[in-house]
Amino acid sequence: MRRDDELSGHIDETIESIAELERRALAGASLHQRAIERFTLAIGRPRTLWIVLAAVAAWAALNGFEALSGRRPLDPPPFFWLDGVLALAALVMTILILTTENRQSEVDEQRSRLHLQITMTADRKAAKIIQLLEELRYDMPQVQNREDREAAELTLPADPHEVAHELERRTPTRGELPQD
Repeated sequence: MRRDDELSGHIDETIESIAELERRALAGASLHQRAIERFTLAIGRPRTLWIVLAAVAAWAALNGFEALSGRRPLDPPPFFWLDGVLALAALVMTILILTTENRQSEVDEQRSRLHLQITMTADRKAAKIIQLLEELRYDMPQVQNREDREAAELTLPADPHEVAHELERRTPTRGELPQD
């Protein structure tokens, strides 16, 4: 079994490059953004649901106990104050989640662009390799020359503008989708 420090050079370089991209993405976030993301991460756990449910049950039980014991409850049913606190908490959590999601969308967009760049570079490299193999095939006397239309097509790298235009032309828009 290989250890992490025994990875081959190109794999280690790739991992380090990806880690550096992640470090840069994190470093690009402001102090407030990082604090919001840490808080969102902390509250976005199953235990938070149980804590909230326990707090609501305790609030209702405490106010019910106060009413049963003859004292005036702090927040009698229908729990106006509890409703307000929960509505405020929902608003704050929604804003926190949206803030986190907005930054994650930016990071995802950067990754998508990087992925597209790498894919287009790989496509050009593959086209060049096929082109070189075709030239080699024609230059080798022991290999019979023949026309290979598929190989000829594959020697041309994809034009991203043409691909995007064709995809847009062939893909139905929302207005063209069949009705249920």
